[in-house]
Amino acid sequence: MRRHTGFGGNLFSILLATLTMMTVSTNGNWISGALAQEVKYPSKPVIFLAQSPPGGGFDNTCRAITTVLAKEKLVTVPMVVDNAPSSAVGPGIVYTRYKGDPHLITIQSISIMMMYVTGSTPYQVKDFTQIAGLLNTYYGIAVRQDSPYKTLGDLIKDLKEKPGKTPLSGGRSDDRVFYGAVFSKAGVDISKINYVAFGGGSEASVLVLEGSGKALVTTIDDVLGLVEAKRLRFLAVSLGKRATSGLLKDVPTLKEAGVDLEWSNTRYAQGPPSMPSYAVKYWQDTFAKMVTTPSWKEVLKRYNWEDAFMREGLGEYLEKRQVVVADVLKKLGMAKK
Repeated sequence: MRRHTGFGGNLFSILLATLTMMTVSTNGNWISGALAQEVKYPSKPVIFLAQSPPGGGFDNTCRAITTVLAKEKLVTVPMVVDNAPSSAVGPGIVYTRYKGDPHLITIQSISIMMMYVTGSTPYQVKDFTQIAGLLNTYYGIAVRQDSPYKTLGDLIKDLKEKPGKTPLSGGRSDDRVFYGAVFSKAGVDISKINYVAFGGGSEASVLVLEGSGKALVTTIDDVLGLVEAKRLRFLAVSLGKRATSGLLKDVPTLKEAGVDLEWSNTRYAQGPPSMPSYAVKYWQDTFAKMVTTPSWKEVLKRYNWEDAFMREGLGEYLEKRQVVVADVLKKLGMAKK
């Protein structure tokens, strides 16, 4: 005698089995649960987009990260470093070309905050997927090796007395925010400074090296090679405490040079808008492992970077930095109307 289970029981069993075999992807589409378990990430080469030309701070950071990840075998797929033409163009490339792509990582800083406030880009921090804070970079004011300026005070004196004849060069984004902060703190009328902006510190150094620029404002890592080759020297750097070894051990901090300011820039990893949550978690976990390795600690030492790993609260921290950046740019008269 065949047992009758009833239509309701069969329907419930069918639905339960179907739901068990399915899951919802991050974009709301139904995919097979069995297939989801088999999907491996990353499944193809990952692009690290440096939002600056080769040799700049973003480029150095991307190459350092990919080298450490490969050396420590934390990522086994190929990692390719690509370069945007400039930090102004980079956000647009990430937003329009890679939206939702789990295989695109980029490094960003207060650069995007500055460009948004000035109107150089329509994109801002919240338009992208924040992954993790990685490091703090510091800044310096450098001159040619044979410059008559022996101290930062010498330069500040000329900037106060003859700003038009004391041209500076530096990057067009975060370097510019730094120079505004440091020289306004020193009592200089920064609206009168003749500042020539380039794509980054490495490019801006040309003006100082050939003699038409009096000083260079830059992140330290952009020109360490030129300092090591004794073509440039720093008058002061923005570290909180003087370096105890390496190329900067004889360089005073801003505070030691008479300007009561410590200034850093956080470089953080981000993904494109709508980056899948599984990819975000993968990179957060991977970066958390990376920052504990001897290889990464050596990189920090080499570039005079400071460990600043952060995965929780990154968005709130960046929002606070945005307020500071906007205030400096208003003083410079650079904020969009």
